[in-house]
Amino acid sequence: MEKKKDSALKVTKTELVWPGKRTEVERVELPFQTIEILNLPRGQRQESIFDTPTQQESFVREKNKQQTLKTQVNNEWKNRLIWGDNFLVMNSLLKDFAGKINLIYIDPPFATGADFSFEVQIGDREITKEPSAMEVKAYRDTWGKGLQSYLQMMYIRLVLMKELLADGGSMYVHLDATVGHYVKAIIDEVLGSENFQREIIWRIGWISGYKSAAKNWIRNHDSILFYVKNKDNFVFNKEYIPYPQNYRRRDGSKPEGAGYPIEDVWNASKLDKMDSIQIKSFSREKTGYATQKNENLLQRILKASSNEGDLVGDFFCGSGTTGAVAEKLGRRWIMCDLGRFAIHTTRKRLIDIGAKPFLVQNLGKYERHRWAIQTGKYGDYLKFILDLYGSEQVSDYKHLHGKKGNKFVHIGAVDAPVTLTEIQDALNECKENNIKELDVLGWEWEMGLHDLVKEEGERAGVKLATFQIPREVLELSIRDRDLKNEITFYELAYLNVETKVEGTKVTVELKDFIIPNPELLPEEVRDKVKDWSNFIDYWAVDWMFNQHEEETEEDDTFHNMNQRYRTRKEPKLELSMDYEYKKVGRYNVLVKVIDIFGNDTTKLVEVKV
Repeated sequence: MEKKKDSALKVTKTELVWPGKRTEVERVELPFQTIEILNLPRGQRQESIFDTPTQQESFVREKNKQQTLKTQVNNEWKNRLIWGDNFLVMNSLLKDFAGKINLIYIDPPFATGADFSFEVQIGDREITKEPSAMEVKAYRDTWGKGLQSYLQMMYIRLVLMKELLADGGSMYVHLDATVGHYVKAIIDEVLGSENFQREIIWRIGWISGYKSAAKNWIRNHDSILFYVKNKDNFVFNKEYIPYPQNYRRRDGSKPEGAGYPIEDVWNASKLDKMDSIQIKSFSREKTGYATQKNENLLQRILKASSNEGDLVGDFFCGSGTTGAVAEKLGRRWIMCDLGRFAIHTTRKRLIDIGAKPFLVQNLGKYERHRWAIQTGKYGDYLKFILDLYGSEQVSDYKHLHGKKGNKFVHIGAVDAPVTLTEIQDALNECKENNIKELDVLGWEWEMGLHDLVKEEGERAGVKLATFQIPREVLELSIRDRDLKNEITFYELAYLNVETKVEGTKVTVELKDFIIPNPELLPEEVRDKVKDWSNFIDYWAVDWMFNQHEEETEEDDTFHNMNQRYRTRKEPKLELSMDYEYKKVGRYNVLVKVIDIFGNDTTKLVEVKV
């Protein structure tokens, strides 16, 4: 008898399905922009490591050679900290890193109520900074359509991680009970259920009074899903907990061997001292991030599933625990995060442990260009930004794009920094038309521009103010009109520095730092600021800006040669640095300050030694 034909969709595999599921992953390849090269650990002066000018010149040549990022050769490798959307970052890494990352650990946001607050150091005090609606919007968007949007976000990223993973590589995905079972089904689909190894139960830690008040079993663990790319070929270095010194078998004999093999339940409790991987509240590694994971946890994972020299990736890096541990264990690393403070916190943490030179990168103008085209805003880009700024568009001028009250507005290009020439053109147009006030809005700024523009404005008889277009604008879409009031265009800060030259030794001292609109600051911040230096969290100096060997005039990469910053242990900020030049001549000194909100301000001065 002929079988009745089934009109239903033919199912060929087991998979998780949700409304709007898309299995095709968009392919994007954008160039990375190196915005900073960190050369030396905190407090170490570059001159102290060279005995002769020849040695220094050789070092500079080699450093620029390493900038070519021929990543296959270990002695040319520089670790990379990347600020941006991990979907675009991973896509753009594929060209050089497909099949080359030995271990991936991720700790993605896995609950709509995730805590994105963190501690901010203001002078010698700390406050808890609650994130604004825009600071967490990217994560909230993950849940915009409920669970289905979260699963889609994870699916396309897991596909890219699989492609980046080496054939003998491993992946650890840190989750909790709210989404862990769903994500496991997705990883089974992407990596293959046969490549699942273990579900690790990590006991989070000591039970707080808040937790114990729950009318339920007390939740006190996360799950870490361990997968490999190829079940027949993967790295696993078995780990053991050493036997206690006084441990004896029942017959009284002392056991031989390494100890207890570690199981898939990991204790972070004081109740079991042998297997404690708890992060203590007073530990130096605490950065103030509520979602921070402790180094002991990552040490266990990296030791087991990678070898020295292997490449480790973390694409939701937060406060940078993965990179810090990889650095200490002799692994190479690539990390990225969307959060400005995540990148800044990670940079300080790596410097503080004496990390080898590494790069800070983003997708910068290329990401913004793509955003403008994809969202259809390239045509109405000016109108979109003017609308967010609360101004109206004007069409009678060449360099003036809008008007806000009595002020006219010039907007920098979406894919280029604002230049001095550009501002001069806008000022000239103001002067020709008897316009007395001008606001300039930009995404990026020509290095050292901040002070020069004030002088240009005074020369033209125009009251000039410069404002930063925040990166959060890229997260907005048409449906986000209700969030446009969350966008704040901060006026660029004013930085005053003083230089002192004694022979070939130059000292730079910070003398003043002014945030133009203190009324925009949260009240709890204003109350804690007792001195202008309290606004500064970090500052660094490039003693030879645009004069490093093999650089072109267009190269505006900041070489971080010395830095000072606040930590929990050392909240006091030193306000001066010095440097000994090996050759006489004129040098460009670029000072970069990062304030307590994560914004950059630069000051360019010329010195003659």
